[in-house]
Amino acid sequence: MSRFSRLIASLLVPLALILAWAGGQYRATGVVLEQLSNIADDIIEVRPIGDNLYKAKSRTNQDTIFYVATACEPSYGGLMEVAAVIDNDKQIRHTAILSSSDTRSYLEKITGLGVLQGFIDKRIDHSPQVDAVSGATLSSAAVIRGIERAAQQIGSTEFGIRQVKKQAEPATPETLKLAVICLFFVAAFIITTGKIKKKNRARAVLLSTSVVVLGFWLGAQYSLATVVSLLNGSWVKGMSSYAALLCLVLAILAFLVTRKNLFCTYICPFGAIQEGLGKITGCSAPVQQKWMVWAGRSWVLMVLMAALYYKSPSYAMYEPFGKVFNFIGSGIIYSITILVVLASLMFKRPWCHLFCPTSAIISYLRFARRAFAPQPASAKAQPVREIVK
Repeated sequence: MSRFSRLIASLLVPLALILAWAGGQYRATGVVLEQLSNIADDIIEVRPIGDNLYKAKSRTNQDTIFYVATACEPSYGGLMEVAAVIDNDKQIRHTAILSSSDTRSYLEKITGLGVLQGFIDKRIDHSPQVDAVSGATLSSAAVIRGIERAAQQIGSTEFGIRQVKKQAEPATPETLKLAVICLFFVAAFIITTGKIKKKNRARAVLLSTSVVVLGFWLGAQYSLATVVSLLNGSWVKGMSSYAALLCLVLAILAFLVTRKNLFCTYICPFGAIQEGLGKITGCSAPVQQKWMVWAGRSWVLMVLMAALYYKSPSYAMYEPFGKVFNFIGSGIIYSITILVVLASLMFKRPWCHLFCPTSAIISYLRFARRAFAPQPASAKAQPVREIVK
């Protein structure tokens, strides 16, 4: 393939993603009023009366007036937008999640355990309280904060109720998370330089530590949904945790600087678990056909475009990471997790070699880099794929 053809092919991917994002922006125009009208059948004639504040009528009772407010709060994957509907008796009648960057599994757990329902029929002049859900703490806390803020806006604007500011609960500082994640990448780079004699042992220690620290503690295992959050810019408006996003950015930067896939080979927590299972049986890597590679790349591109169009990173979440490290996931994710665990006893890192979207992303970055900055002859002789040895 000529360099010109490489340049065109490299530009087509971001162009497709930009068009999907632009289509999503156009689609979102005027959607808010429709969303608010669909919160409940009893809500009709919604009209704006202020910033994020609306007024509506009741379909069944002409004497009832509804006040609707929306609020956005940082959640695990980005901003969570919620709505609260309050009648003229100061009671919360309806609550809803309008949009979210979090995975569908977390949202299903929140609604299934009654976080939204917990606000219904409570009076806003008595500071309604609802507890967060264990296992989806960041997401449920964002929902609770959003509904409380929406209720307070209606209370202060329409009923003259004084707003009460709640003190935020302490969390792991993002600077600490960044420092820890950076240490992992620095350690991985040092291992690749050959300055450590027992390279395989050092790599095993780093991977094992990553499972505990990045996987279970910081939740820094990034996914395709994290890529969507990075591309659509939702992270700019706030996230409850930047750990996965930081890990993604550092993985990309490390590859662009070193030409090596440090994350997959030396850091990936989920890859470490698969590799550990494979050590039990001493299995080898699965044979990867060319059509499998291109099928995986096409799938990743289509999923990214869909998630950008619908403005929901959760559309891109199909990896079993949530089930492994947070013990949360749908029935499909649960089934995928079991299959990957069983497959790891028969093949070395089956998910990494066959299904992981990171391989497709790194392959594109490698392809684009060669198109815009051709490698010297000595570099071309190096392996084109950095898969775990």
